[in-house]
Amino acid sequence: MATPAPVSSPLPQIPADITDALFHHAVDQSAIAISITDAAATILYVNKAFCAITGYAAEEVVGQNQSLLSYRSTPKPVYQALWAALNEGRPWTGRLLNRRKDGLPYVAELTVTPLAPQNGGQTHYLGMHWDATDEHRLAQQLTNHKQLIESVISVAPVAVALLNSDGQVVLDNPAYRRIAVEMRVAEPAHAVMSALQESLGEAFHTAVTHRRPLANHELRFERAGGGEARWYACSLTWFEERSTLPDAFYGDDRSDYQLLVMHDISASKRQEEALRLAAMRAMLSEGELNQSLREALSGAIFQLQGPVNLISAAATLQKRRAGQSAAIDPLARALADAQAAGEQAIATLQAAMPPEPLEPTGPVNLNEVLRDVLMLETDALLSAGITVDWQPAHVLPSVQGDPAALRNLFRQLVGNAIEAMNVRGWNERALFLSTVARDGQVEAEIVDTGPGIPEALRLKIFEPFFSTKPSRGGARGVGLSLAQEIVSRHRGVLEIDPRHVGGCRLRVSFPATRSVEAHG
Repeated sequence: MATPAPVSSPLPQIPADITDALFHHAVDQSAIAISITDAAATILYVNKAFCAITGYAAEEVVGQNQSLLSYRSTPKPVYQALWAALNEGRPWTGRLLNRRKDGLPYVAELTVTPLAPQNGGQTHYLGMHWDATDEHRLAQQLTNHKQLIESVISVAPVAVALLNSDGQVVLDNPAYRRIAVEMRVAEPAHAVMSALQESLGEAFHTAVTHRRPLANHELRFERAGGGEARWYACSLTWFEERSTLPDAFYGDDRSDYQLLVMHDISASKRQEEALRLAAMRAMLSEGELNQSLREALSGAIFQLQGPVNLISAAATLQKRRAGQSAAIDPLARALADAQAAGEQAIATLQAAMPPEPLEPTGPVNLNEVLRDVLMLETDALLSAGITVDWQPAHVLPSVQGDPAALRNLFRQLVGNAIEAMNVRGWNERALFLSTVARDGQVEAEIVDTGPGIPEALRLKIFEPFFSTKPSRGGARGVGLSLAQEIVSRHRGVLEIDPRHVGGCRLRVSFPATRSVEAHG
């Protein structure tokens, strides 16, 4: 047997006079300005909010045309669009510039709705508006600030990039895009962030974790193809953006952004480099002079040591022959005097020997070392007509060592390559240099298009005093023994690529430092 549906109790009926009173009270107390006009826009009713916003009392506007509030600067097409919608029976919403009783303008957010005629009467219009002046001012200020910031960023000489939490560049400026073209990378910001992490190590992770700004950290970026390197003073700051979604109104949803600023300081760095190069040339010249003096004095000592040894042996032999009369034997005394004079001369030469230079060790960037060598060898490369293809790694870990010794190493290798190609009748003259970080090692390759090294001599060239070229004095052209000694001292490896044809390829590798130091 079906259960009968419950019978709902009828809603209580409110008397019409009470309903009209409630409606009139609600409209009159509304915070939105409400007005009712007839078809000719004559005001029939206004509420308290209307009076508060416009400054007019109800008796001052009832019976007046709604145009009483019109302000002279409101464009005519706005009113034309309003009346076109109303004549078609459609509501219209928009902003007008109205005038208060004191003559001051205000921005009105207005909605006008046509009311359907009752009993064949005329159409009436319901107007509702509120004062949007403050909102308009704040929105305009925000727009002005946005345009100002965009204009400043666009014309700023520094490169600016804004990265979201995923590392994507969401905003940049023309200076940043120029860097992308110069560095030949899609996003320079990614290379900069990698370089900062490589350069600062744990300090970078600490700054990221605690949102600490990084200011003016200098980084150097090599350019592919041997172009001039670029220096940038890089700054990194963080800021948070609150979510604009409705469900985050009472929440704390935020998004992290990173603001990267790159200031090109290449010009000032090039001036510093020029001064440093001049000082380095002077230091190398002094070092080469001292090395030449040491070699000359060592040779002189070696040349003297032989005759002094013979004189010493002859003096000993004559002393034995003279026996008891050795003290008065003229020959024995002459030989002894000659021996003493020779030993004194050797001691004087040894005292005049310049001391060996101290070899400080620390983090060294091989890109900088090779760049220094290329600058030092520029004249030799130009005079020999050798083209250079320099392909450095954008970011390279440091190696632990003596920068002067490493500079001497690569100068020896580059100098040998120049001499190998600088022979009469040799047409193809090109030098290729590159660096790369691989498997915990920092590798440098030097490739020349010279005659190469015969297989039978690839081990012999590392022997001291061996050379494949006639001796011309100095350290060059005397083999790779000095280079091998420097590489071994730095726990590295120097090898010749046996598979390379059409010249010689040398590969030098050193262990990268575990805690990478800043190298600018």
